[in-house]
Amino acid sequence: MKKFGALLMVAAFVAMPMAASAAEGFVYADVLSAYVYNGQVGNDEAVFQPGLNVAGPLGLGYSLWANMDLTDSARSWYPDTAGEWNEIDLGLDWTLPWEGPVSLTLGGIYFIFPQASGEVIAAEDGTTSASPAPADGSYEVYAKVGATDLLLSPSVKLCHDLDNTDDWIAFLSLTHSFGLTDALSLDLTGTLSYAGEYYVETNYGSDTGAAFAHAQLDAVLAYALTEQATIGLKGSFSSIVDSGVRDDIEESDFYPDVDIFFGGVTASYSF
Repeated sequence: MKKFGALLMVAAFVAMPMAASAAEGFVYADVLSAYVYNGQVGNDEAVFQPGLNVAGPLGLGYSLWANMDLTDSARSWYPDTAGEWNEIDLGLDWTLPWEGPVSLTLGGIYFIFPQASGEVIAAEDGTTSASPAPADGSYEVYAKVGATDLLLSPSVKLCHDLDNTDDWIAFLSLTHSFGLTDALSLDLTGTLSYAGEYYVETNYGSDTGAAFAHAQLDAVLAYALTEQATIGLKGSFSSIVDSGVRDDIEESDFYPDVDIFFGGVTASYSF
């Protein structure tokens, strides 16, 4: 919890100059049929996922994202926690304030897991006790290079986990938006990931080694109610790519699925 408090202080320090200037951002809320993270099925039943992204002066930004299970799913990472937050992500980032065809963003995310089991503490007299769920998670730093002026707006993102796996995963993404009418648009994004050996072992339960981890296609059909408010439908397909990783997941039942369609409804408001 000390780490959590320290990060909140940093976020507040960043937020103060943003509040004093013309900060821009958006809030959003998704209700989806599953929670899928890098091909890992954290819950194959309904979830609620709100978030906030704010961009301020000098390229500084911060974000907040959370997940709540809407059912007492036995296959969730945190079973029987319907209506309770089981993940909260706090992010800070800095996009270099230069003008050009390529952007560079550096950032970090603190993952909080309020439902994580507590630590077992052994006393000198031989007795043991369990501390309450610490709401402490892991840290990730990343660098992202994007080229929005090029066809399909390609981007490459390299993430390094500093706590849980102490390993890396990289993402190549392509995206394109189609304006169907003045108010209706279709946004398509494709992502392919490649992960290091220990990341694959820890997150996918496979000793295959470094491998292409997952591929995902996302489609959002968005309708602008006003210049600031938007509602939409989201649909995604996620698949574990490497055959060895797929076999290991299916054999051990590490996750409910190696291929999954999921989607739902979304709403956002920009400011």
